[in-house]
Amino acid sequence: MYRTYNTEIINRLKTGSIKNVILFGDSFDRQAIPYVVVKPMASGDRKVYQIIVHMALGMQDGLERYIFQELLELLEEPLRADESQITVKNTGAWLGPYVDEGDNTLAMSRDFYIPLIT
Repeated sequence: MYRTYNTEIINRLKTGSIKNVILFGDSFDRQAIPYVVVKPMASGDRKVYQIIVHMALGMQDGLERYIFQELLELLEEPLRADESQITVKNTGAWLGPYVDEGDNTLAMSRDFYIPLIT
């Protein structure tokens, strides 16, 4: 059975150091900094989750620590939904840092995926 795992990923990320985590498209309101946006994207036989982290300008060390260490730790254990579980896998792809001119934050992203066919 197909599951999105959106809620499970968001709930898992909320257990980390950044509590303000939203699903892409859920809100047009500006978020309190720091915040994380989880953006699901289709990619063949897998669903990619681009996880975009926003921090205040000048926080590049903290941003990199979250992207390269904390995210890996947070998504290391399998996600559980109902009776099933799935492991989120790291694609190795990341982008940034860059300045998001929409809210003047420093941002960086990292991509993870889950298989659609298990």
